[in-house]
Amino acid sequence: MIIFCTSTETRGEMDNKPEDLRARILRLSADLFATRGYHGTGLTELLREIGVARGGFYYHFKSKEEVLLEIVVRAIDEILVSSAAIIEQDPDAATKLRMLCDDLSQAIIENQAGFVVFLREYSALGDDAKERVLALRRTYLERWEGVLKDGARTGLFARRETPFTEGILGMWIYSFVWNRGSIEPETIASDLADFVLRGVCADVALPATTAG
Repeated sequence: MIIFCTSTETRGEMDNKPEDLRARILRLSADLFATRGYHGTGLTELLREIGVARGGFYYHFKSKEEVLLEIVVRAIDEILVSSAAIIEQDPDAATKLRMLCDDLSQAIIENQAGFVVFLREYSALGDDAKERVLALRRTYLERWEGVLKDGARTGLFARRETPFTEGILGMWIYSFVWNRGSIEPETIASDLADFVLRGVCADVALPATTAG
């Protein structure tokens, strides 16, 4: 089984600290949905793995689907906040794109399970919840598209159509998941950023990483 880290802390550190029940439900549900799938994880199994009675679960959540929605929304909300701060800055488009790359990598490193669930399981949500998630996703990808268009207008980037950005989240998330620990996450992050920048930059030197 792949062990997903859903925090900047290690699993051992988290297990040695107090954790409220709601946070525990979200953390362990993300792990289970990421490894077994949303439909592959029954509520009884979920409660057993978390170690909570039905009453405790329903005190915090109306349903398993509500847990799924919060896991998914939390993942995308985090990068919406951080990417907004990047967009407000005023470096050249190549540096700004590198910052978006590094920011997405760091978010996935810190919450891999949440992003796997976001990518694979959002379709299990009801229509209204799914529409909400897709709107958030669209907002995020529009920020990448805006940077790419800015770079194209100045001649820094080659022009790229919308499908290019549509594949970014999937490429990023699966690159970390399929790694299975054989390559350092920081190396994956750097390689992905270089790959994207080399694919869009028009014969310019690539900016250095903005991480760390």
